[in-house]
Amino acid sequence: MDTKILESVGLTKNESVVYLTLIKEGISKSGEILKRSGLNSGKIYEILESLKKKGLVSESIINKIKHYTAAPPSQILEYLNEQKEELERDEQTIKKAIPDLEKIREKKTKEIKANTYVGFRGIKTAVDEALENMESGEEILAMGVTEKKDKKFNEFWINWTNRRIKKRTKAKHIFSEQGEYFKEFKKMKHTEAKVLDGLTPVTIDIFGKNKVLILNYNEPVSCTMIYDENTATSFINFFYQLWKIAKK
Repeated sequence: MDTKILESVGLTKNESVVYLTLIKEGISKSGEILKRSGLNSGKIYEILESLKKKGLVSESIINKIKHYTAAPPSQILEYLNEQKEELERDEQTIKKAIPDLEKIREKKTKEIKANTYVGFRGIKTAVDEALENMESGEEILAMGVTEKKDKKFNEFWINWTNRRIKKRTKAKHIFSEQGEYFKEFKKMKHTEAKVLDGLTPVTIDIFGKNKVLILNYNEPVSCTMIYDENTATSFINFFYQLWKIAKK
């Protein structure tokens, strides 16, 4: 059996190798486990102790020598259930701590004019946070919107927009070209879309009255969120100048 199956449920590679070795060989001394697994002798006791704590290996003494036996494979499910319960407890602990952590972060964020996020996950974090902090009646203005980027970003924005629509947050988009992506947005509720060919190599999103997000989809993918009302006002004015000349 491939160790990756056991690694996927939380065991390390070495723990997986030792457990599978014991499954195949039955009760064994540490030296026998080393010989059959090919692992480094300096780590074997550490690995066995870890597996014992997980309930996946038992220890017995025969003729004053320690022997080890793999627990039944069904015990892996028991281990997983314990992990789930522990994760649920951790989740509840974090949920209780989030409001206080948010207050601390919000206080510090106000002192910072800009944050830079890197990669797909970074962009997701930035826009999710921006949407969450939108006030009632505020709208999103986006310019330089393009479908000429990695497909996963287009899929993300469509899914994210559906979440925005559920919140009844309105948005206006100026696209850099008229394609299928543009047509998709034209059909959406609480959404207006126009085209201004070849507008900009980057996308700029304005969230409400005080947040501006500048997105770069070329590698290395990144975005910068600017927290400043004056900057946002300048971009809002610029957006509406372009909105007047953009085509429906």
